[in-house]
Amino acid sequence: MKSRKITTHMKVAAVLCALYVILGAFGAHGLENILSPDQKATYETGLRYLIIHAIGLFIVQIIYYMKESYNPYPSRFFYLGMLLFSASLILHALKDVIGIEVNVFARLAPIGGLSYITGWLIFAYTLPRK
Repeated sequence: MKSRKITTHMKVAAVLCALYVILGAFGAHGLENILSPDQKATYETGLRYLIIHAIGLFIVQIIYYMKESYNPYPSRFFYLGMLLFSASLILHALKDVIGIEVNVFARLAPIGGLSYITGWLIFAYTLPRK
């Protein structure tokens, strides 16, 4: 059962890595003359944290597999961080392009950042010592 969950998280991490490449290419080629420098920086920050935590998710699952252990909370907090930090920054950067008037996305980013931090701290605390 645990190895199935680990495999599922690894598959999700691989899809997130592919999504990073797609969004990165779109940002570099499709948005280069559309976004302001500040919007582009925000977009790239969202992408950078997405790829870091997609790779982190993958590494955490490998460690759980090798240690024959599993804790669902680091992954859950990584996913929450991806939604509230990475996705909110990307949407905030694109709000003019997609016609969103609401400025709530930038307000969600700190909660997402805390989610990333929480995931890493839980992983560190619960890391098996075998």
